[in-house]
Amino acid sequence: MILSMTGYGKAEFNAQGRKLRVEIKSLNSKSFDLNFRTPARYRGLDLPARKQLTALLHRGKCEVNVFEEWVAGQDAAPINKAVVAHYIQELKAISPLSDEALLPTVMRMPNVFASADDSISDEEQEVFLSTLKKAAGALVAYRQQEGISLGQDLTNQLEQIKAQLKSIAAQADTRIATRKQKLHEQLRQLTLDYDQERLEQELVYYLEKWDINEELVRLQHHLDYFQTNLDENTPTKGKKLGFIAQEMGREINTIGSKANDADLQKSVVSMKDALERIKEQVLNAL
Repeated sequence: MILSMTGYGKAEFNAQGRKLRVEIKSLNSKSFDLNFRTPARYRGLDLPARKQLTALLHRGKCEVNVFEEWVAGQDAAPINKAVVAHYIQELKAISPLSDEALLPTVMRMPNVFASADDSISDEEQEVFLSTLKKAAGALVAYRQQEGISLGQDLTNQLEQIKAQLKSIAAQADTRIATRKQKLHEQLRQLTLDYDQERLEQELVYYLEKWDINEELVRLQHHLDYFQTNLDENTPTKGKKLGFIAQEMGREINTIGSKANDADLQKSVVSMKDALERIKEQVLNAL
């Protein structure tokens, strides 16, 4: 299971003449970066709210917006007339609309309703944090849904690399034997006297530079390790998968530098293409 880092979640609670709405948006980030926007009366809950969100969301550039609106049909809170007049004046400077047309927009803006007591009761605190938790839960559900397609794409690219690796491995041993045979034939054509034992030593040294078996084994190990981590039921794995992808890239590059064969180079290019796709997708993994 893998989760996407991007997502959106929302939750609402209606009570005591107010509608509390929490919206959370999440984008890619190397760490947990939280931008918290909330009405003034809830600012005292900033620390417990951040602690709660950190535990639930782990990573991502998260923007949290908390809105508190008057719910029609219930006992109204006192209106802060000076604030309303200020908003209307500012909006009229950029809009030709009348006061009546602007009023619905203004009444949804911060600090429109005055309160004799801005303190937060224990019950209000519980409502605020529980609504925040529900919004975060909705975001996590969104991340999980996005993670399904993300995980499938990563698996597809991984299978492409495995297929090319299998093709290269099938040629790895025969290409060395074939190259050795060609070198012997070329030397025989020269009709020169040479030390056979010394020649074999030089051939071993020369052909070792072409040997890619160790790289193939290590690459297979990295592929298996990547798949194991991809399948694990852990919330965060994006960074770890990124590190494994880097190791895969090192082995693929070494295979390419040792290949000295047109067909093998084509397979290496295909592996590099799939790996680049993996690296791009891993950046979006939680």
